[in-house]
Amino acid sequence: MLIIALPHTSAHAATGYAHVHSDGHSVTRSATGAAATLSAHAGEVVAVVPHSRLSWLSVQLPPASHGPRLTSVLHGLLEDRLLDDPQQLHLVLPHDSQALARTGGTTWVAVCDKTWLRDALAPLQAAGLTVQRLVPELQPTDTPALHVMGEPDQTCSVLTQSEGVSLLPSNAASWRAFHALNDVQNDTALHIYAEPAMVARVQSLLQRQPVLQSAAQRWVAASQSAWDLAQGEWAQGRSQRLQRGLQSAWQTLAHAPSWRAVRIGVAALAVLQIVGLNALAWREKSALDQQQLALQRILKTSFPAVSLVIDAPLQMQREVDALQQKSGHVSRTDLEPLLATLAAALPTGQVPTQLHFANASLRVQGLTLDDKASQNAQAALKAQHLSLRQDSDNTWVLQAEATP
Repeated sequence: MLIIALPHTSAHAATGYAHVHSDGHSVTRSATGAAATLSAHAGEVVAVVPHSRLSWLSVQLPPASHGPRLTSVLHGLLEDRLLDDPQQLHLVLPHDSQALARTGGTTWVAVCDKTWLRDALAPLQAAGLTVQRLVPELQPTDTPALHVMGEPDQTCSVLTQSEGVSLLPSNAASWRAFHALNDVQNDTALHIYAEPAMVARVQSLLQRQPVLQSAAQRWVAASQSAWDLAQGEWAQGRSQRLQRGLQSAWQTLAHAPSWRAVRIGVAALAVLQIVGLNALAWREKSALDQQQLALQRILKTSFPAVSLVIDAPLQMQREVDALQQKSGHVSRTDLEPLLATLAAALPTGQVPTQLHFANASLRVQGLTLDDKASQNAQAALKAQHLSLRQDSDNTWVLQAEATP
């Protein structure tokens, strides 16, 4: 995942974009560089809208305001509360706004300037980067949180709570005017985050140990927001959203701490399966080797003249046939056994017109076998170590399989 922090003004983009490479849960590396130097193959590209460029307004949606008329209803509700024309502003509702507008209810609206957003994203688009999601750096939260950012000589403090996002005055003595900051020392529900340069000052000022959170870590946390400001002219199609969802699911499964036990379990199961399959394969191969050795011993014991064993069953059958011929008994490669075997393998109604037998080979003429019938006959004869091959259009040759 490539997370890009959009600058407060488009002029700052000329010096480069602060960006973070992340697995979605932690910072892999962070840097600042021009848009042309950012990789277009870094996975999902997420742009973070700075808190200084977003306003959060609470609105009461009337019932039955869902559907295409929701935008016009929203413009009417905010017209007297905005300094600019609503057409010049990017107004974003949460993802469940249509369902809420159907029944009516209170919801948040994120507002930013369209011109600024176009200018901030233009260099990225020119560099071939497709921003798949736009997320707010800070947003209203159910649990109050204080974010202290910057350097001691240029600091910025923002309070996020259920009442909205508030930029705090530089004089910390005025913070008591905010209900969530009345009792900072004893309010365990309040989360305090500070960038590295401000940790000591926050601890001294508030008598509370803040959580160290760099700007890069704050942007990674913002990338997990349920808000997606990529709507309207910045919206993407269903396929891109599906791809984004799959990427997010994979990042969560592969890197989220809460899924660590599942990852360990899946890895252990895969290792056990591989070890088990290899052990089973070794056992089966060992049993097969033992059977082959037993057949070779039987062949060499029964027929000491055989010095080289390649296919023990076939060679043993050859030796038995030779003994039968020498003793005057009928062997399986004589005329009568070959005719009987061929008759059993041929389809009903197939009668040869001519037969030629010589050197344990039976040549049959007058058979008309299609592909399926010939394949069935060859398979049945092969099981008896006999081969049936077509010599010409209607001539077939039946003989024992070649000696190894």
